[in-house]
Amino acid sequence: MDILNLLERIEDIIEEASKFPLSNKVMIDKDEILEVINEIRLKLPDEINRASWVAKERQRILNEAQAEADELIEKVKEEQRMLVEENEVTRQAKKFADQILQEAERKATEMKIGAFNYSDEILSKLQEKIREINNIIEQNRDILKNMD
Repeated sequence: MDILNLLERIEDIIEEASKFPLSNKVMIDKDEILEVINEIRLKLPDEINRASWVAKERQRILNEAQAEADELIEKVKEEQRMLVEENEVTRQAKKFADQILQEAERKATEMKIGAFNYSDEILSKLQEKIREINNIIEQNRDILKNMD
């Protein structure tokens, strides 16, 4: 059962609880609520591990993009070194190699930016979910505290 289901379970417990006459206060089973909260605590490390995985995956993607870019740049530089003759063919080849190098650097930059944006979007969504879960937990704790 994931955290959102557990939070819904807390809401159900509160909604289904017996109400005190002439008030908004309800009577709930403390052990049942504490059991659900404990289950949430046990599930939170999974959410945190997922966020860590996303960060590691982002770094892996960035490293792969950098390695591919470095490899492509090294290939282009090697091609440039091999073109030693100073004739029209050599000048054209150098121009072409420079274009390939610029294109490789542009693609590497695009890949890095894309990987960063993707990772940032995933982390942002995860952060918002965790924020929502924290808000719900705080609200439920406040409700429990006000039941005295």
